[in-house]
Amino acid sequence: MRRKIARRFASNFTLCGLVLFLFAGLALAEVPEPQDYWTGALHGEVPQTLTGAKVLHTDELAALLASTHLVLIDAASFPHKPANLDPGAVWKPVPHQNIPGSVWIPGIGEGHIETNVEAYFRDRLAVLTAGNLDQPIVFYCHLQCWASWNAAKRAQSYGYRKIHWYPDGAEGWRDAGNTLTTAQPESVPQ
Repeated sequence: MRRKIARRFASNFTLCGLVLFLFAGLALAEVPEPQDYWTGALHGEVPQTLTGAKVLHTDELAALLASTHLVLIDAASFPHKPANLDPGAVWKPVPHQNIPGSVWIPGIGEGHIETNVEAYFRDRLAVLTAGNLDQPIVFYCHLQCWASWNAAKRAQSYGYRKIHWYPDGAEGWRDAGNTLTTAQPESVPQ
């Protein structure tokens, strides 16, 4: 009888271990990097990597900001008016917050960008980096947002070699006890 109970216990223990292993594997499954720019919904799970770029987290970004001249690019999109808003309601978006010293250029992180947006982005990077392709640039937007991933990948395609991606976004910066500032978007000429 004891053997039967011991075998059943061992069998149940093994089954529980297998289930936990499978769930842990699912939780650790990484989102693969797309070959090109991400063209799906901009908000959702993002990869852990960006080939050719350094992925930073809050402590690393804070250390770099304290020791290096960085160009900080906020690639967050403009807020969109909710589709289910009553027709007579006034919509006033919450002021956009970003890391102090950042340049907010909406639209540069879309999967496909208009020619005028791309030309503006190239020109602004050239000005912000003084034409130095080795100037460290950090791209970010929001937590679980593809816009900064796409913008960083796009800057790489322009020849910039010291690209950093901060996937924790403005929320990660704030949640670590750092300050944010109200930002105004740069206007892309039509």
